[in-house]
Amino acid sequence: MAHQLELHGKSRAARSVEGYESPDEYADQGDTRKVRDLLFAYLAVIGENPDGTKVLEPVDVPRDTVVKLDEIGLLALEQGERLHSFYTTEELKRIEAGGRPDQPLAITGGSVSEMGEYELAEYIKGANPEGKELKVQEVLDLVGDDKDLAHRMLMAENIASEGDPRKGVEAGLTSIIQEQGQ
Repeated sequence: MAHQLELHGKSRAARSVEGYESPDEYADQGDTRKVRDLLFAYLAVIGENPDGTKVLEPVDVPRDTVVKLDEIGLLALEQGERLHSFYTTEELKRIEAGGRPDQPLAITGGSVSEMGEYELAEYIKGANPEGKELKVQEVLDLVGDDKDLAHRMLMAENIASEGDPRKGVEAGLTSIIQEQGQ
C-alpha cells in the first residue's frame, strides 16, 4: 500500500479536515452545493469489511447537480471548495437571475495569448486584474482550445507551483493539448 501511495500521490488520510469551515463565498448555501465543474469526483463510503476497514467507491457527479454535504463528506467538500468545483453563492445568484455564472477575466496590458511562460506564471499567482491566484477552472477558461497557449500555460503552472502543478490544471491542459493533436 505504501508503494502505491508513492506512485499515485499523497495519502488522503494525511490531510486533516477536522473543524473545516466553508469560506465566505459558500457560507449562505446550507448543506448543499451545486457542481460547477464538468465532472466532480469523490469517494463514498459504501460499507465496511469484516475487519472494520471502510469500503470506498468512486462517485462522479456531472455539472449542475446538487450534492448534499453528508453524502460527499468533509474531505470532498474541502477539496471541492478549494478547487472551486462548486458554484459560489454569488455565481448561483447570477444563474438564478438568468445570467452567466462567471464573467470572463478582464485582460489589461496585452493579451494572455501573447504572454510568455514566466509572465503567465505570475498571472496565475495573482498578477492579474482580479489580484488573486487563478483557480483551476479559470486557468482552463483562459486557455479555451488554444493548443499553443495550453502548452505555455502548462509550463507556467509548473513554474508558478515550483514543480508541483495542480492536478486539475495539469489534466485539463493535457486534455486540450491531446484533443488538438488528434
